Amino acid sequence: MYVRNSNKFGKHIKIIHPGEFYVSGDDEIIGTLLGSCVAVCLIDQQKGIAGMNHFMLPGRIVSADIYQDKTAKYGITAINELLRTMEKRGADKGQLVAKIFGGGSVLENLRDTNTIPADNIRLAKVMMEMEDIQITEVDVGGNFTRKVMLEVKTGSVYLKKSTRAEVLDEVSKREMEHVNKIRSKA
Repeated sequence: MYVRNSNKFGKHIKIIHPGEFYVSGDDEIIGTLLGSCVAVCLIDQQKGIAGMNHFMLPGRIVSADIYQDKTAKYGITAINELLRTMEKRGADKGQLVAKIFGGGSVLENLRDTNTIPADNIRLAKVMMEMEDIQITEVDVGGNFTRKVMLEVKTGSVYLKKSTRAEVLDEVSKREMEHVNKIRSKA
């Protein structure tokens, strides 16, 4: 994660990468760039607390992924850790709403055989249903990248889609680096 100052928005922007999540109650923006990855944004507007994760793989349903892994590399853990951290920061689970973005088919060489984007989308929706968290906005699928910026205090999301070759190349490169990092640790 890194911090950027924005003249356009007049706030700090915390940029998260694959495998990361961030929760805040400050007047700032949380942002990420998505390809096949998915970001779940959780917002408690009454308390002014919001968070976002960025995961690449849905995860396996084994106790190590669900209970022991504290990183956000798998969707199961990313969503659980985001929810847990939101509650630790004072968010009321009963007031949370979710916004789900990403899951684009941007890895050209895997487009016909890759079910990961669809699996990520399905996991995010199912986990929100299991946690009884209302989904108020969804922008998923397609063949483009998404730049997502969540304004913490208002819960507003700024979304920009792109099919520009250089953006697709950069996202594909980052996603493959993250896959290789996960594989080397497995």
